[in-house]
Amino acid sequence: MRSRMGVLAVTGLGLCLTSCAQVTKELKKANLGGDVNRVVAASEKVQSCDKLKVEPAIQEEYALGSALAIHWAQQGGGLMLAGAAEERLSTYVNTVGRNLAMQSPRPELNWTFGVLKDTKRFNALSAPAGYVFVTQGLLQGVDNEAQLAGVLAHEIAHVVLKHALNQYVSVKVSKCKLATGATAIASIGASMLLDASQLDGRLDLDANTGLMGEMVEGTVEAFGKGNRRDEELAADALAVELLLSAGYDPGAYSLLLGKTTGDGGLWANHPSKKDRQAQIDRLVQERREATDPLARVDVASLQRPALPAAFAIVGPGKKSTGVAKDAK
Repeated sequence: MRSRMGVLAVTGLGLCLTSCAQVTKELKKANLGGDVNRVVAASEKVQSCDKLKVEPAIQEEYALGSALAIHWAQQGGGLMLAGAAEERLSTYVNTVGRNLAMQSPRPELNWTFGVLKDTKRFNALSAPAGYVFVTQGLLQGVDNEAQLAGVLAHEIAHVVLKHALNQYVSVKVSKCKLATGATAIASIGASMLLDASQLDGRLDLDANTGLMGEMVEGTVEAFGKGNRRDEELAADALAVELLLSAGYDPGAYSLLLGKTTGDGGLWANHPSKKDRQAQIDRLVQERREATDPLARVDVASLQRPALPAAFAIVGPGKKSTGVAKDAK
C-alpha cells in the first residue's frame, strides 16, 4: 500500500512539470489496479475528446447549416414566399446576397437568402454552409439597397469566417467530455461522439437524427450568448471589403448601425455601435488613401441604389426595436 501511495505522490509532484497526457501514460505504466486504473481509463477518454477540435468536413457543415436554417425559419414565423409579391422580394434579396457572396472567399457554397415573417425584431441571422436570413422587421428599417447589402455582407462574413462552426466544434468537445464522465452514456449521440473522438473527429450528422438534434440544440444554446467582440468586428471588416468589391457605399451600412437602439447590442461582449462605425470609417479611409492604385477606392463612385418596387410588400417603415442580432 505504501509503495502505491509513493508512486502516486511522485506522479502528483510531476503534474506541474508534465502534460496531462504524460501523467496518464505514467499512471498506466504503474498498473496500480482497481480504482486508479479506472480513473486512468476515464482520463484517456476525456483527452481523446480533444480530437474533435478539427474543422468539420463540408458534408458535416451542410448538415448542420441546413438544420439550423430550418430552426431559424421556424423561430422567425416562416419565410415570406406566399404569392408572387413575396417571391419577388425573396428573389431580390437573393440577388443582392449572392452578388456579395460571389465576392467572398467562399463563393462555392450554395448561398441561400431568405426573409422571415417576423415583424417585431430588427434581426439578421446566418448558419453554416451559406444560409442567411433577415426579418421583415429589419427590412422595414432599411432605406436603400446599400444598407440591405451591409447587413447581408456582415452575415456572409460570419459564415466565411466560420464563427458558428467554431462554436459547434466547442459544443462537440464539451458534450463528449460530459459523456466520458457519465456512469452510463445517456444517448446514442453521445456514444457516436466518443467513437468520432477515437477516429478523425468528424461526424456524419445525416446518419443519425438523434445526434443531429443534440448538436443543433447545443449550438443554438451557444449562439444565445452571441459572438465575441473580436468576431463582430472581424465580420464588419470583411463586410466592408465585400461592399467595396460590389460597388456599395459602406457608409450606408454605418448609418443603419447608427439607427439601432442600445449601445453594444443584445450582449455585453458586443462592440458598441460607435466602435463599429469608427472601424468602418477607418477602413474606407485606408482604401481611399491606399498607395496601391489597384487597392485604392474612389469613394465618389460608390453607390446607394434605391429599393425596388418589390420592397413595398414589407409594409410601411415602422420602427423596429432592438439592434441587429447575430446567431451565426
